[in-house]
Amino acid sequence: MKAKHSQSTPSGTSRREFILSGLAASFVAGCRTADLFGFPKLTFGVVSDIHVTTSGTEARYERALRLFRERGADAVMVCGDIADWGTVGSLELVRDAWRRVFGGTETVPLLCTGNHDFEGWWYDDMAMDMHASGHSEDEAVVKATGGVKAEWERVFGEAYAPMRIRSVKGYDFVSAEYADDDSGKRRPDVAAFLVAFAKRLRDSGKPFFYFQHLPIKGTTGDSFTWADGGSAFPALKNFPNAVAFTGHAHRPFVDERQIWQGAFTAIGTPSLSYPSLPGHENGSAKRNGTAKNAMPMIPARRDLEGTQGYFVNVYADRIVVERLDVEADEWEREAAPAWIIPLTGAKPFTPDEAERRVPVPAFPEGAEVRCETRNTENRQGKWTIVLTCEFPSAAVPEGWRVFDYEIRAVPKDGSKPLVKRFYSPAYHKLPSCEPDRQRFWLDVAELPQDKDYVIEVRARNCFEKASEPIAAARVFHGRPGLGKVRR
Repeated sequence: MKAKHSQSTPSGTSRREFILSGLAASFVAGCRTADLFGFPKLTFGVVSDIHVTTSGTEARYERALRLFRERGADAVMVCGDIADWGTVGSLELVRDAWRRVFGGTETVPLLCTGNHDFEGWWYDDMAMDMHASGHSEDEAVVKATGGVKAEWERVFGEAYAPMRIRSVKGYDFVSAEYADDDSGKRRPDVAAFLVAFAKRLRDSGKPFFYFQHLPIKGTTGDSFTWADGGSAFPALKNFPNAVAFTGHAHRPFVDERQIWQGAFTAIGTPSLSYPSLPGHENGSAKRNGTAKNAMPMIPARRDLEGTQGYFVNVYADRIVVERLDVEADEWEREAAPAWIIPLTGAKPFTPDEAERRVPVPAFPEGAEVRCETRNTENRQGKWTIVLTCEFPSAAVPEGWRVFDYEIRAVPKDGSKPLVKRFYSPAYHKLPSCEPDRQRFWLDVAELPQDKDYVIEVRARNCFEKASEPIAAARVFHGRPGLGKVRR
């Protein structure tokens, strides 16, 4: 069941008037931009992290291509990690999918490499998967005669270089490959390339679009941990008309920290293969999950859930980035508010402006937490006892999402609380998938021992701003000795 949401337009203002008059708000939910702004001068699809392996795994990419063709895309951008194992055969599957959808058309493919395209053949669990599927490192692109350059040009039929500039309908696209040699260790010289084309890029009077795989350090939400080491930022900061797209982080597009404005604009692209949700009790940076918590991991990375991408509409005075769920039905594909980026004047996506823009969730009046213990197994199949915490889903204005839930076991004596954070099981899915009630598990052995404590829950937005807490009606008391149980 879908959680209930409220409208957020000011009273006395129609939805259309609100959108057209308020670029400071810079969002619109569930609309086709041509209905509001007329036909754009340029359109292109953006996806990242396809992670194709064997025949059939390119289906998500092909579905995205068909969606972009329906929308009349002038180009399609792929921000790296094309081949999960970095094999030649995977690149060929991607090429064949393009030919089936866009063969004979004028739509321009804009692809760049990621770390998997150079190194995926030796990544622990990926390498195991590769060998179990009957393939080996001998098929890696970097091991082929002539290496990445020769294989790229043979497979895709276009010139390859560590840095490239291509033009589509008078708009420039600059790409940076993951590495400038087959070792995968040396990054392209972005600054030197942009200096060489500086006059062309600045004097066009238009935005230009930059793309690479790794997030640009110091920009979007994941760029401080998973980033390019800082090579692109000092180069791009001299180009206020640059709009950069990156991949790698696998964050779902409902994370509002995936768009950033400062000296230029940077946008983190969600993955076509699986969203990554590390740092929470039911998230993991590993495909098979590594946490000991009994709460089921989301998403099911082995099932490759969460096929998401962007459709970009470029106008004379603005850029509109529609956030799409590729696998959804037509009426529900625009699963989050579009980002409207003015080309002059206000910058609505600077960190301060973005934080003010995102609403704080709120629980329904009278909501409380229901708790009970149960026997279960953790992810490693070991028996454990958990305290289940069930409560109503928090509400946000229409088009927005709750980022996560924070559950605290707060001792009555004022000592340090146990704090756990969970994603909603539908966080990486459409708003219609959001349940009316949330249900999370705490390992009993981690709860406060030999003291009274209360259970509190807060709903948070992506900037960690939290709702007022709701609590369980009863006071719990942890029995002594659990901390000594052999785990």
